[in-house]
Amino acid sequence: MLSRRHIIAGGLAAVAAPSIVRAAPITNRVTQRLVVLGDSYSDPLYDTAQTSKVFPSWPELLVNRGRAVSMRNLAVSGATAMDYSSPLNGTFKKQLDTFLAAPNYGPDDITVVYFGYNDIARYADARWANLNQAKADFRVGVDRLLTAGAATGNRRLLITAVHDWSRNPKKRTEFLPRTRHWLTFTYDFIAQRRATHRGMLCANVYRRFTDIFARPLVYGLQNVTTADPNNAGTTALFYNDNHFGAKGQQLLADEFSRTLDLVCRTR
Repeated sequence: MLSRRHIIAGGLAAVAAPSIVRAAPITNRVTQRLVVLGDSYSDPLYDTAQTSKVFPSWPELLVNRGRAVSMRNLAVSGATAMDYSSPLNGTFKKQLDTFLAAPNYGPDDITVVYFGYNDIARYADARWANLNQAKADFRVGVDRLLTAGAATGNRRLLITAVHDWSRNPKKRTEFLPRTRHWLTFTYDFIAQRRATHRGMLCANVYRRFTDIFARPLVYGLQNVTTADPNNAGTTALFYNDNHFGAKGQQLLADEFSRTLDLVCRTR
């Protein structure tokens, strides 16, 4: 797991992350049910093309691959870690309120929390100016899941370290320090909670996609800098200015699948 020292001053570390080992899956099916809380990167109904959905999201791919038997996905496009007067399920808290009303946790359920992008992006909104409230609401939400037993016994709670959003085609100079800030918080928070909750793990999307940006050809990619919807299923990473295409969702599914392998090792 990366800690604060891996976030290098002046930018996010491109090579500071530990080397990536491609371990063979311990078993294919890891969980009866995958529970997902997040934004458009996880939303099975999000339409990247804004005309009709053209490819599955990473949670759907994990179910399709047989790594999970079923899925309960409350992620919606635009959702934030910070709570505010949003549309239905438009924040972490609102998704939690819906889910925890009847969590029905099974013995091996895996819950994934994947937030941060929309909080990073709202740099012009005073409510998100320093990300303090977003971080506070995120802590409260994760602790609610821990209290509900999301990391108890053979259940696991996966907290996602987001990829470097300053690398998206829709570049903003504000995204770099804010992404660094959010990642530092994420790694520190995971380290703190794991002291008492060993069933809480990091899904290190940041580390994987830093490697993808550094070595795109290794992953079959030729374009990781511009939006290219025509090739986003094969050789381009981004479908539009802020979202991966089918290939990127497959790479997300690959990384979450590797984290599921880690789940097997910790049970």
